[in-house]
Amino acid sequence: MNRYLLGMLCLLSLGMFWINLSSPYGAFYTLLEEGPRMVLPWGEQLFTIKRTISTAGYVYSLLDILVIGWTFYSAARQVLAGERWRGGMLLVCLTMLVMGGSWSFILLKTLNLRSPPLDLFAFPLFVLLMGISLADQIRRRSLQLETIAGELRDEANSRRRAELDLRHAAYHDALTGLPNRLRALYILTDLLVEASQRKQYGAVLMVDLDNFKTINDSLGHQVGDRVLECIGDTLLAVAPSDATVARLGGDEFIMLLGASNATPEHAATCAMEIAESLLQRLATPLAIDGRFLGVGASIGVAAFPHDGQGATDVVRCADIALYRAKSAGRNAARLFLPQMQREADARMDLERGLREALERHEFSLHFQPQVDMHGRLVGAEALLRWTHATLGQISPVTFIPIAEETGLIHAIGAWVVARACEHLRKWRSLGIDFGGRISVNISPWQIAHPQFVANIAAQMAAANVSPSELTLELTESALLTDFPAALQTLKQLSAIGFQLSLDDFGTGYSSLSYLQQLPMDELKIDRSFVTSLQPDVADPLAGFVIEVGQRLGMTTIAEGVETKEQEAVLRKLGCDLMQGYLICKPLPADEFQQWAIQHAVAAGGTDDATTPSC
Repeated sequence: MNRYLLGMLCLLSLGMFWINLSSPYGAFYTLLEEGPRMVLPWGEQLFTIKRTISTAGYVYSLLDILVIGWTFYSAARQVLAGERWRGGMLLVCLTMLVMGGSWSFILLKTLNLRSPPLDLFAFPLFVLLMGISLADQIRRRSLQLETIAGELRDEANSRRRAELDLRHAAYHDALTGLPNRLRALYILTDLLVEASQRKQYGAVLMVDLDNFKTINDSLGHQVGDRVLECIGDTLLAVAPSDATVARLGGDEFIMLLGASNATPEHAATCAMEIAESLLQRLATPLAIDGRFLGVGASIGVAAFPHDGQGATDVVRCADIALYRAKSAGRNAARLFLPQMQREADARMDLERGLREALERHEFSLHFQPQVDMHGRLVGAEALLRWTHATLGQISPVTFIPIAEETGLIHAIGAWVVARACEHLRKWRSLGIDFGGRISVNISPWQIAHPQFVANIAAQMAAANVSPSELTLELTESALLTDFPAALQTLKQLSAIGFQLSLDDFGTGYSSLSYLQQLPMDELKIDRSFVTSLQPDVADPLAGFVIEVGQRLGMTTIAEGVETKEQEAVLRKLGCDLMQGYLICKPLPADEFQQWAIQHAVAAGGTDDATTPSC
């Protein structure tokens, strides 16, 4: 209630109380007189009081009637609104109160009957009924409070269950029900602390499925999910009772072996035994939906603790060992050794440096001349060189695989083509006889790129160089992954005008049926065949490659020619072209330019050119 209204009611009550005290017979009467006495049967005497009601008394009575009428109206509305018990009790109480008052007014005053008033007897009954009504209201309120308390308890339980579900989802894999990466790292952290305190050693096994992607792509994710569930069950069956099996994500799982070994060697030995047992179990095909699916796995093992390593460090070591297992042919287990970390750090440095090499202009092209069997210059092979700012010269055998794995080979390959075109255009403008063509090596990853043909064609057009002046060399490995797609790419390149050369033929999975379908212009004889050539010993492999090239109408070129004897044997076998240290080693662009000028001067129009020293 508003405090101002409450104050006004208090003032009004005090005023009325003062008026009532100051009046001789109260505020409601102007005269009070004793009437005739009446003796009750048990001897008690009663007498009436004659009263003369004042104007204030009539006003009060009128207001009393209005209030009672309003109360009846409110009780009736409660009954109609559905609160029958509460409204009915109030109506009964009001009715009794009105009847008691009416008895006194009608019978005693109006009819002047000598009968005791009933309003005094009606009041206790009124209080009783009001008490019953209030008790019912209290009971209803109690029931409501109990209902609300039950709902609050249910809501609290629901929240608790939801919190537990969220906690479980945060630390467990939804598919397999195994702990996830986050939970595995927490457990491994506890194991590291325990191992350090107990001076004992444990191990981590990181498992990666070998054939899962093929199954997932060919049979769908539903079958792939079934495979993962079966693999999780297999890991749990093989793992020791105190081990923890978790899924890191994708097709990677991890097994944590507790610290129970006295030496790291013993821990590593036990872990490798479990890994070998696991490989045998995973080698058994899985029966899923009527299919037998061979999965297999590679496993990396790392012992702990070691030199204050944290949980993520131990997992990284196991991951490095896993990478070694996959590099070794898969379906194998490898134990992490300290030199693996050093090699991984060195590889990371190379990868970081490789990403910055183009910006720092650390790449350069060296050119090795290619001549025919009479010594005439017919072209040169562009060879990529990398001079690292701190490591110096780095062999292409080292950095090219890293470039392929990281995807940098596309940017590096585009740079090689651009630089080769730049040198070619420069030598052509200077009138230098460089043989008319330059060979560049193309990675299998470049051949597999869907935009490779369009990109290299645009490069040639922008450089104002004819595609016929560029020979693209690719190895057999570029054809093995997807031969139809590779064949289509090679046909497009040949149609544009590029010369195509198959490098290192005979060292890979050579297929004559594939070879005769390829639009190749040149067949290169690997240096391993050339090195074994002897004047008095016939080499069937080199001769076979040369004969195959001749029968298919391809130009044959031998690489790695270092001696006169090798040159003589190649000439006798009918080889067309050659390159190697016998002619000249790979030279920087400026030195090759000088060599080409000297070679042209030395040739002097003779049939057999004299090769200048280099």
